[in-house]
Amino acid sequence: MMNTNGTFNVQRQYLSHWDNIYYHLVTMPWKYFFALVFLCYIALNLIFASAYWLIGLEQLNGLTPGDFWHNFSSVYFFSTQTLTTVGYGHISPAGFLANLVASLESFIGLLAFALISGLLYSRFSRPSAKIVFSENLLVAPYRDGLGVMFRMGNARKSELIETEVQIILAMNQTEPDGATTRRFYGVPLEISKVSFFALSWTVVHGIDEKSPLWGFSPQDLEDANAEFMVLVKGTDEANQQAVHTRHSYVASDMVWNARFQPVITRNTQGLPHVLVRQIGAYEMLS
Repeated sequence: MMNTNGTFNVQRQYLSHWDNIYYHLVTMPWKYFFALVFLCYIALNLIFASAYWLIGLEQLNGLTPGDFWHNFSSVYFFSTQTLTTVGYGHISPAGFLANLVASLESFIGLLAFALISGLLYSRFSRPSAKIVFSENLLVAPYRDGLGVMFRMGNARKSELIETEVQIILAMNQTEPDGATTRRFYGVPLEISKVSFFALSWTVVHGIDEKSPLWGFSPQDLEDANAEFMVLVKGTDEANQQAVHTRHSYVASDMVWNARFQPVITRNTQGLPHVLVRQIGAYEMLS
C-alpha cells in the first residue's frame, strides 16, 4: 500500500481536480515547478501580444513598423515589460483599447507574481524531516527469542526532539468462509519515543506470544503479503514545527538471522560521528 519513500499506492476519486492544484504546486519537483512557471509566463505574454496585434499597431507609440516577426516580437517584449511592470518606456499604449489591455495585463501580472511568491514561500517553508532508513528489516536474536528491527538516522543538521515512531502491520488473512481480508495490526515497540534523536536509532519489536508476528515463518509472511508501514514524527528545533516522514517494508525486505553493523564512530576531535550513508549495513549471523 505504501512505497519506500512514504507515498501511498492509493487512488481516490476526487470531488474536483481543482481541489488538488495547491497540493500539486507545492509538492511537485522543483524542475517541474520552474518549468511550469516559465511556460505560464510565455503563454501569458503570447496571449497579450496577440491582443495588442489584433487591436492594431497604430495604438502603440514608439513601435517602428517592419515585417511580421519584427512587429510581433516588438509587441511581445512590450507585453513582458507590462506584465512585469518594468515599463522601459520605449513603446507605450496610445489608444483606449491598448491602454485597457495594458491595464488588465498589469493587474494580472501583479496577481501572478504575488501567487508565485506565495508558492515559493510555501515550498521553502514546508516542514519536512530528512530521515534515512535502513534498506532492510532484520530479524535477529532478541532477549530470549527473536526481534524485528530497522535502523534510521537524522540526515539534517538540526535536531529532532520528542521523536515518536509508530508501526502498522498489514497482512492478508483468509476468513472461515474462504474470503481474503486485509487486516491491520499495531506493532508494539521496545522504545517508541525518544526525547532527543541525535544519533542512530534501532527500532525493535520483540516477537512473543502477544506479537502479531508470532508463529509466522518467512514464507508465511510472503504469502500474507505482509507490509510494515512506519510513521516517524517529531519537532524540528530549527523552526519549532512538527515534521513527519513515512517508510514501508515488505516481507521481501526482511533479512533473517542478521544484525546491524556499528555506524557510530569518533571523529578527529573525539566526538561521536554517525555514518548516515551506512545506516543499513548489516552482517549475517553464523
